[in-house]
Amino acid sequence: MKLRDRVLKFVKNYNLIKRGENVLLGVSGGPDSIFMVYVLDTLKDEIGFKIGIATFNHKIRTESESEVEFVKSIAEKLKIPFFYGECDVKTYSESKKVSLEEGAREKRLEFLLKVANENGFEKIALAHNKDDLVETVIYHLIKGAGLNGLVGIKPESFGGIIHPILCVERVEIERYLKENKIPYKTDMTNFSLAYSRNKIRHQIIPLLSAINPSFKQNVFYMSEVVSRENDFLDMLSRKDGEVITEENGFSIPLFLSLPVFEQRRIIKSLFGESASFERVERVLNFIKDADRQKENLYGNFFIVKRDDKFFIEEQKNPAFTTNSIYEVMIPGSTVIKEADCVLFARISNTFHRKDINEFKVAFDFDALKYPLFVRFRKAGDRILTEAGTKKLQDLFVDAKIPYEERARIPILTDGEDRILWVIGVRRSAVAKVSPQTKKVLYLKVRFKKN
Repeated sequence: MKLRDRVLKFVKNYNLIKRGENVLLGVSGGPDSIFMVYVLDTLKDEIGFKIGIATFNHKIRTESESEVEFVKSIAEKLKIPFFYGECDVKTYSESKKVSLEEGAREKRLEFLLKVANENGFEKIALAHNKDDLVETVIYHLIKGAGLNGLVGIKPESFGGIIHPILCVERVEIERYLKENKIPYKTDMTNFSLAYSRNKIRHQIIPLLSAINPSFKQNVFYMSEVVSRENDFLDMLSRKDGEVITEENGFSIPLFLSLPVFEQRRIIKSLFGESASFERVERVLNFIKDADRQKENLYGNFFIVKRDDKFFIEEQKNPAFTTNSIYEVMIPGSTVIKEADCVLFARISNTFHRKDINEFKVAFDFDALKYPLFVRFRKAGDRILTEAGTKKLQDLFVDAKIPYEERARIPILTDGEDRILWVIGVRRSAVAKVSPQTKKVLYLKVRFKKN
C-alpha cells in the first residue's frame, strides 16, 4: 500500500480529521514535518478539510532563521496559510529553571495552541512517526513506566492534537521524499549522543531491531493494545471512584475493597503529573495504617483520615520561607542562624568520593558562578537532577521532610541563582567533579541540633 493511502487509512480508522475541519500543521522543516505537509495536502480535498502551516523559531541554533524561510517558501508554493512565532527558549528555560528541551516544548505548544484558538483551527497536527513512538516507549521504560508510558504516543492526545503519520517509519519518510525530490532541512543535533533520545535512536533501537527486525512494528501494535486497555481501566476506575466518593471525602472501607490497580489509579488522580510509584505506594500504606491520621501530599496539601474517610486538605496560610540571604565565605565558615547550622568551605586539588554524603558535598570549583549564596526556598524552585529538573516541594515530599520544617532548610545557590545543594537533603547535578576537574570545592554543614 502506498504511503499516502496508508496515512489516509490511519486518519480514517482513528477519525483524526473530520470533514469541514481546519488543521494546523506544526512544521519545523525536517523530513517528518515536510512529509506530513505534502501528504496531508494531497488528502485535504478527498477528506474535505483545510490546512495551515505554523513554524516556531526557538532561537537556539544559528540555522533556525534559514529553516523558517524554507518552511515559509513551502507554504507559499502550496498556497497554504503560514503562521510564525519565536522565543529565546534558552533565556526562558533558564528563568523557569527547566531543561532546554522542556522549555522548547512548552513555548512551541503554547504558540501552536494560541494560533489555533485565534484562527479557528480545530486540530493541531504534529509529525511524530512510528520511530518517535518506539523511542518514547523505551524512554518511559528506562525512567519507569506504567501502562500510560507503554502507550508512548496516542494518535490523538489532549486539546485536539493529532499525530496523522504515526503509522509511518522514518526510513519510509526519507525514501518518499527522495523519490519525489522533495527538499527538507536536517537538524544536526538529532545525531548528537549527548541527548538520551538520540542514544535510544542510534544505539538501542538498532540493537533491538537486530534481534527482531519486526521490533518497531511490534511496539506499535503493543501501543495500540495497551492504549485501548488503559482507556478501559481508566473508565472503570473513574466509575468506581464515583461510587466510593462520599460527602467531603472517599470511603476508606469501600476504597480498600477495590482491586489494587484501581486504588493506585484513584490515588494517581490526586497527584496528577507528580504521581510517582513511590509516592502512590506511600499514600496507599498511609490509608491502610490505622495509627496515621495526616500526611503531606505535596506543597501545602495533606491527605487526612477522619470518620472512615480520607480526603485532601489544604493547610491555610502556611509559613513558607524567610528572606534571609548569606554570602558563602570561601574558604571559611558561614553561620546560617535561621537553620541553626554552620557551613564550612575549603578548596582542594584532590577528590575523595568516600567522604561525600548528604552533609558533605563537592563541586568542580571552576564550573561554578561566584559568589555562592545560602537562601531559603521560594515559589517555583527547581533542582537539576540526573533525571531532569525536580520541584523542590516534590523533593521535600519524597524525602519525607515534615511540612513545618521545610521553610528552615538552607539552600545553596550560585551567582545565577541555580540551586546547587538543598543542604542536608540533596546535591544538584550542577558542576559535578570529573576527571578533568582541577580544583575541588568541598562544602560541609554542621547542624547544631546534631
